Amino acid sequence: MTSLLDILAGRDTSLGLASQKTKAGSIDRTGICLEFALRLHEREPVGSKQMSSPIWTKFHVSYRVVLLALAALIAARSAVAQPLRCTAIRPGDTATQVAKRITGEARSTRESWFQIVDPATSRVVPKASYDYVRAGWNACVVTETSTVAPSVSSAPPNFALWAALLAFIALATRGAEDYFSHRAKAVTAMRQFGQRFLQEFERPLIGPDLAARPIHSRLRFTPRSARLDILIAPGAGHSYPNLTDHRHNVEYDLERVLHVLRDHPFVNGPPYMNGAWVVLPFQLTPGITQAGGK
Repeated sequence: MTSLLDILAGRDTSLGLASQKTKAGSIDRTGICLEFALRLHEREPVGSKQMSSPIWTKFHVSYRVVLLALAALIAARSAVAQPLRCTAIRPGDTATQVAKRITGEARSTRESWFQIVDPATSRVVPKASYDYVRAGWNACVVTETSTVAPSVSSAPPNFALWAALLAFIALATRGAEDYFSHRAKAVTAMRQFGQRFLQEFERPLIGPDLAARPIHSRLRFTPRSARLDILIAPGAGHSYPNLTDHRHNVEYDLERVLHVLRDHPFVNGPPYMNGAWVVLPFQLTPGITQAGGK
């Protein structure tokens, strides 16, 4: 698979747009890189239909913007550094003949800087197919300006690339710090709420002579989607809670506990069974991460 780095570095010319040229005769890789980056980073992550935390969304969008800007700058630099000289293949020409005519060496066909392009399809012809070439195709070579030492005019693109790279690193570092800080606050809020919920849920079930806990419980956190699952199951010798024959009781206790904890920043979903566990899903509202970051 073609990598973005290969395209940016000019090592891959198998893309359909590779034969398009600027007015100066150079390969225009800017559009290729931007299209590639957009397709790569606009893919929805697994579970993207779930509500993501605001800090993750902000960090992910900023990351995309800076990455696309960086790709555009690198592409522009590559376009400047890779001007081409192309010659039409004549009737009866072979690949080695046209290579010798424009480079002086027949074996230049093996070099990466020598390519044959089919202008009708905008495709680079594989070197394995050089035994048969058609009149009207273009034989192209990279000119000498791509191998000379960088001139003063190349300094601004280099400076822009380094500036964009440093900006990306700074943004990624700051975004990561904010994300993990808000993530820790969200997990703390989930844990505290979960513990309070379980304590209140089992309070009426604890008898004076009951040594063992009446329910088993677990907390499951998904910080990226701001989700908390509270899992409860009957303790040893008990049949409650379950949704098979005690659904109304579970729903009643759920409403009762939420009324007691009415200051919580959570939105609950319908309970469901997962094996022997009753799962009570909760969504942490965005306000907790926004307020917690102040």
